Amino acid sequence: MNNKSLWWQFNPRVSSVWRLTLAFATITSVVLVLCIVLIYQLLLGEQTRQVDRRLNAEQVRIQGLANKFDKASFFKQLNVFKNEGGILMFWQNDNEQSQGLSFLPNDIPQLPQTVEFPVLDTQREQIRLLTTGLVKTQHGTVVIATPTEHLSRLITEFKTIAIWACILSLIVTCVFGYIFARRHLQRVNYFNNVAEQVQKGDLSARVVHKQKGDEFVTLAKHINTMLQSIEENFALVQGITDNIAHDLKTPLTRLRLMLEQEALKQPSLGLAIEQLENVLHTFDAMLKLTRLEHGQFPLKLEPVHAVPLINDIIEILEPTAEQNQQQITLIKNHNLIIEGDKNLVFQACYNLLQNAIKYAGNGATITITLLQNSITISDNGKGVNKQQLSQLTKRFYRSDIARQKDGFGLGLATVKAICDRHNFTLTLNSDEHGFSSTISDTNPLN
Repeated sequence: MNNKSLWWQFNPRVSSVWRLTLAFATITSVVLVLCIVLIYQLLLGEQTRQVDRRLNAEQVRIQGLANKFDKASFFKQLNVFKNEGGILMFWQNDNEQSQGLSFLPNDIPQLPQTVEFPVLDTQREQIRLLTTGLVKTQHGTVVIATPTEHLSRLITEFKTIAIWACILSLIVTCVFGYIFARRHLQRVNYFNNVAEQVQKGDLSARVVHKQKGDEFVTLAKHINTMLQSIEENFALVQGITDNIAHDLKTPLTRLRLMLEQEALKQPSLGLAIEQLENVLHTFDAMLKLTRLEHGQFPLKLEPVHAVPLINDIIEILEPTAEQNQQQITLIKNHNLIIEGDKNLVFQACYNLLQNAIKYAGNGATITITLLQNSITISDNGKGVNKQQLSQLTKRFYRSDIARQKDGFGLGLATVKAICDRHNFTLTLNSDEHGFSSTISDTNPLN
């Protein structure tokens, strides 16, 4: 998992931090390379061109001397000018070599093309690097050269420095680019985390920001204003709904009493009484859910033994499961004891098991697993779409499968409110193996 997380941080395909870092590094590298090329052309390139121009000028002068003098006078002139201005000359005259060369190399090109030619300087006892070229005249071939070992050494050193400068600049750019990009994208990730909290139903989530700042601060203010408006509108709608439920409960209760009295005379009113009971039960659930969500429902905390509580729930709901040809299995891996309101914990587990029986389908197997700090109720039914999991605990929300059954969409919302009231964690999961719901307590009594 850690290796995967590390690769995720350095994977440009999924990490915006590294995409920005690589963009900074690429821009810096391109600018640096262009600067190095420009410096090379302005300094070293110009010196190289000066050497070429100098040799070409000597070529013109030697060819002019060859056209002006005869062979003997021509070579005398070369002896006069051979060391003039740092230009070295080598030639053949009557099978003799000048400048101490035993032979003229065959691979020296004709000017304006040149080649670097190493020779041994016996006086300095070192190898000298000459830039040479051939000058063909009517009296023979003359090789002219100029020492360029200092220029070649300078070019080599310049290339080495340029390579190291590119490497160090790239490393520095990556480091500071990563820090810069990560710092800014951390703020984006913080915004995403707040948005996820709101998506999960926490409308009280807000973006913490400074009073004054950059565009992120302005964006945070707008988001908080929007969330405040959403929370107020939601509270308004919820309050209206609860008020309607509260106001209708009393007249509906009176109506039920009247129907019960009339049912003694007209037994056919029994169905109407049953439907009215469902409406009243829904109103009771809505009002109880509101009290739980707002912390107005007093808790009677006591040690709750999970095993007998689950057995009682199974005993109540097992006949319904048998009608659906379902099997309920209890796996007791631990004698879990939690601190909570026994009636609320009972209702939460009852709702989860009742949902499993209702939606798992005929012939399904329902498993209740007690672990050291959790109660899991799972089935091997079809489950629900994973995109709907975060919506199941909202009021009146019903999945596509749930719409095919009777209900009002308050069961899981009530379970979520009970868990939040007790600081428990409710986890819903759905995959190809079925649906599961888990109530976890981080601080069990045993």
